[in-house]
Order: sequence, then C-alpha cells, then structure tokens
Amino acid sequence: MSKKRITPFEATHPGEMIKDELIERGMTQKQLAEATGIKPSVLSETINGKRSISLNMAVALEKALDIPADIWMNMQTNYDLDMADIAKRDNQRETIPVVIPVEIARKFGWACML
Repeated sequence: MSKKRITPFEATHPGEMIKDELIERGMTQKQLAEATGIKPSVLSETINGKRSISLNMAVALEKALDIPADIWMNMQTNYDLDMADIAKRDNQRETIPVVIPVEIARKFGWACML
C-alpha cells in the first residue's frame, strides 16, 4: 500500500537549505564555491532555485558542509515531485453544471446564458 503524498502550497527548493546553511555558518557563496569547487554562477543559480542539485554537487556539498549527499538528493527529488504535484493540482479544473432558475438570476442581476 503506497502512502498518499500531500501536495504543499509551494515547493521548497534545496537551494533554500544551502542559503540557510550559509547564514548559520557565516559563509559567503564565494567561500562555499571555493570549498566545493562549484562555479560561483552555478552555485548562485542553485541557491536561487534556477538549477537542480546534481549528484556531483550533492557530493561536493557533503564534503564542504558535512550534510550527507543523500539528503541533498532526497530534497531535490522531493522538490521535483512537489512541483509535478502542484502543476497537476493547478491544471485540474473541476466544473459542475448548475441550473439556476431565470427568476433568481434576474433578481440578483446575473447574466443568463441560453
């Protein structure tokens, strides 16, 4: 039996955790880029949610921040799944036909469609 996933209102990109870690450790993006060997532009795009965390990046982050690579990969996978669920939710439009008597529609000034 599979668990039903709960779709969040908004997905959290793993770059948010990198941002939080930088703040907590008093590090700059430049320092983290040097410690990981990740290009500063790639790191910036990841932190800003414009780029996914790859396996190589997860391993580099593990070495620099001592946060296991599998946590970074799981966060990326959960983000991707959440984004898919959000897109699915937002594209579902359930319509229910409603019949309103003309007298009531006129009383409230609603437009009647015939």
